[in-house]
Amino acid sequence: MPRPFALIAALCLAGAIPLTGPAAQAQEAAPATSLVVGAKVYDQNGEEVGQIAKISGDRVAVSIDGNGLVVPKNAFVKSGKGPALKAPKAKIVAVLRQAEADAAAIDGALKPGAEVRSADGATVLGKVTAMAPQGAVLTTSEGNITMPRAAFFLSSKGLAMKVEEKQFLAGVRAARAQKKGG
Repeated sequence: MPRPFALIAALCLAGAIPLTGPAAQAQEAAPATSLVVGAKVYDQNGEEVGQIAKISGDRVAVSIDGNGLVVPKNAFVKSGKGPALKAPKAKIVAVLRQAEADAAAIDGALKPGAEVRSADGATVLGKVTAMAPQGAVLTTSEGNITMPRAAFFLSSKGLAMKVEEKQFLAGVRAARAQKKGG
């Protein structure tokens, strides 16, 4: 069953992966007026890819086969049919499918008892003690903290967070201080 717009990894991934091919680079940027909720979205070859579902600031969420992909506004070019992404449909769908596979793998690893490492894999930051609607509850040297699913990835050493040890500890301490003060 598709998980519409649940793939935050895909949201970040789309902005990080160049969807631009040599032919698309010379194309004119899509006018902002064409980027509206409900507008059909095409690939660089004019094939329909999906539909704009939401626009927030410089980000545009595109619904593709019941799933979502968020890209920056500058990822669109002008086409004869309407706004188009700077890539062929096959590549757009491949990026989305890879993000889905990555998210499924993380979901499989993100369970109570799993150790969570720093981004470089050098340090165990904590252990997953429970799953919550907001994400995973970790037991750490600084106490328990709930981290969103989007904060995790699978490294060669297993489940990891997208931060290094110092960043993680500073963030946990700041969150705990805010909770005490707020």
